[in-house]
Amino acid sequence: MLDAIYRAARGRIGVLAAELGDHQLRTPVPATPGWTVHDVLAHLVGGAADALAGRLDGAPGDSWTARHVAERHDRAVDELLAEWERAAPAVESGLPEQFTGPNLAADVICHEADLHEALGLPRTDREHWQPFLDVLGNLPGRRLRDTATLVISDELGQQWRCGSGDSVTMVRADGYELLRGLFSRRSRRQIAGWDWSSEPSAQLVDGFGVFGHRDDDQPIPRT
Repeated sequence: MLDAIYRAARGRIGVLAAELGDHQLRTPVPATPGWTVHDVLAHLVGGAADALAGRLDGAPGDSWTARHVAERHDRAVDELLAEWERAAPAVESGLPEQFTGPNLAADVICHEADLHEALGLPRTDREHWQPFLDVLGNLPGRRLRDTATLVISDELGQQWRCGSGDSVTMVRADGYELLRGLFSRRSRRQIAGWDWSSEPSAQLVDGFGVFGHRDDDQPIPRT
């Protein structure tokens, strides 16, 4: 399943990137401070190229991703997409069937949404990211003490029950927003602004986010 998700996302991003002008490629991406749209593309290509070459020293840290960007800073989009096409089969063959933790399929889905939000495009389709929400919805429970329970639900009625304590807090948010928060793409203020049954503690808010909390508000795309 994840190989097909990765392949389809690469295709969508490739079509989008090929249509962008120089100004759009230089657009800052709020979800990845310091990076432009071109830089995000360079990272996605670099991750695939490193998978092909077995060059995973430092992955998935900042120095690893920074190298992707630096090495491809002056490359045209068509060069980047051609390199990605050559390297993609190595990524796809190494992906597990189901999502259980960080991998390049999750990375490409996360960055596809980053690009849409930076460019003012509509949100990405639910069918593309639902498998990741299914799993990541359980993340906050791993960070709760036994004294608390958090019940998370989305607009479709999907629910995740996290923790095992007597004190129960409920939060409801749109599935897309939940996923973006879980991917550390929403600020503490934005997460605290979801529909909570009571004012959330800092611990509950900070329980969201694979990559930790953030304090810079992120653009909310139109549906």
